[in-house]
Amino acid sequence: MKAVYQTAIEKYEEYGKLLNPADLLAWTIDHFGIDKVVMGTGFGVPGVVLLDILKKVNKNVEVFYIDTGVLFKETYELKNQLESHYDMKFKRFSTQIPIEQQRELYGDELWNRDPNLCCNIRKVMPLKKALSSYDVWITGIRKSQTELRKDSDAIEYDERYNVTKINPLINWTHEQVWDYIEENKLPFNKLHKEGFPSLGCTHCTTSVKSGEDDRAGRWRGSGKTECGLHFNQQNGQIRIVKPGDKN
Repeated sequence: MKAVYQTAIEKYEEYGKLLNPADLLAWTIDHFGIDKVVMGTGFGVPGVVLLDILKKVNKNVEVFYIDTGVLFKETYELKNQLESHYDMKFKRFSTQIPIEQQRELYGDELWNRDPNLCCNIRKVMPLKKALSSYDVWITGIRKSQTELRKDSDAIEYDERYNVTKINPLINWTHEQVWDYIEENKLPFNKLHKEGFPSLGCTHCTTSVKSGEDDRAGRWRGSGKTECGLHFNQQNGQIRIVKPGDKN
């Protein structure tokens, strides 16, 4: 798989690193084949923008989302809106551990005591399954989102999932993303206009005050800035922690 990535990198560099998102997506589909390419989205604003660009390039690329079981109802509503808008269905992936079973295995409110483990169970493990049949993962991450993402590139290789990772919006700014939404009159999560610039699960997301970083409301007070889908060491492995045990 990595040999395929190395060849892709060489051809990509020959093609030109300054490709716009649509050209990069078209090149990706042409180089790897549509059956080996998939896009993932969490229904954030960059994800909506990327979905729109992708559908204009090729309507037949599969798109999936990770359903943690505790997304905001407005997120599910947006999913339904987008399915109607593009006449499509998202592929849904989720953990095999319902919230009730997670409570029995790890104790109540794992997201407060060990948010990394909670994200690993509810997000990272389902992502491994989602990507298992593909060679390419298209994402909407941007350099300006977090400290960890600033060194990301438009095309990368992800060792954890054994896929080539394509990030067409990697250099886009917050303003560019919103300008695209407004110019193309695209639907977006209404909570973004109610103090929630970044949305995850209901238990781990709070509103953001004026002047705070866009992701300040994610895992507030924990020092955590990433859910683990893009940057994490656990790689989809879990450990059983009984109630009362130290995490």
